[in-house]
Amino acid sequence: MPPLKKIIKDAFSLHDDHHRSGEDGAGTDASKEPFKALLRCPKRSRATDAADKEARRASILHAAESLFRQTHEYANVAEVARAAGLAKGTVYLYFQTKEEIYLALHMRNAEAFFTELIADLECGFPHGEKKNIDFDYMRGMVAKHMFDNELYFPLVAVCVGLPDGSVPMQSALTFKQLLTSWLLRAGAGLERHYPQLGAGEGLRLLNHSYAMMIGLYHLLGDVGHAPQRPTDIGLNSFRDESMLALSRYWYATIGDPHRKDT
Repeated sequence: MPPLKKIIKDAFSLHDDHHRSGEDGAGTDASKEPFKALLRCPKRSRATDAADKEARRASILHAAESLFRQTHEYANVAEVARAAGLAKGTVYLYFQTKEEIYLALHMRNAEAFFTELIADLECGFPHGEKKNIDFDYMRGMVAKHMFDNELYFPLVAVCVGLPDGSVPMQSALTFKQLLTSWLLRAGAGLERHYPQLGAGEGLRLLNHSYAMMIGLYHLLGDVGHAPQRPTDIGLNSFRDESMLALSRYWYATIGDPHRKDT
């Protein structure tokens, strides 16, 4: 599985290719396909087997999440199977490696964030009004999906830089395509919402914001053994410093006539 930083770099390249080919930044029809399933109302599956398989997959992820909550480290497949009440071989029918399990957990969290953001940017509301996608909105989104989820950044910390081959190629490709599509779609939506953003700047705004939070998490968050971390440097909590950094960056990038300190 390529590191997340490579996925983001590839997203920039794909975005540039779209603009060079005359696209408006929202991506091709093919790039939008993953979102048709994400943004439409869920429907009851007709296939009992499919429902059973999805329930079993969910039980595996729930068990892995419970184990990760205790240690903030990977549990091996045997431990996850035992926690889920399944045979080890059954877990391997759904996930081939422990890294694939935990990357799936991280992507589930990322999906929740991007699905809501993209829906607000694109779908509108019953009476046609637009939601104000300003920093206060983004602050609420980050708090809801990232800071209030105590496992969000610990999962990011273990998923960033996964070694090549630790996730099966097809699964890695699926995750990569999804994350790229989310970034492209949300970035293009921000560009439409803020005309002062040039082509590619919405994507850059999202990526830079995320990179700042990851860096601050490694500096100030609970990342276990971190002998290189400085002490007594006069910074506040990871959450407070992240919100301050994000507000300054967003205000500098998109402007705010009522700028306020955080």
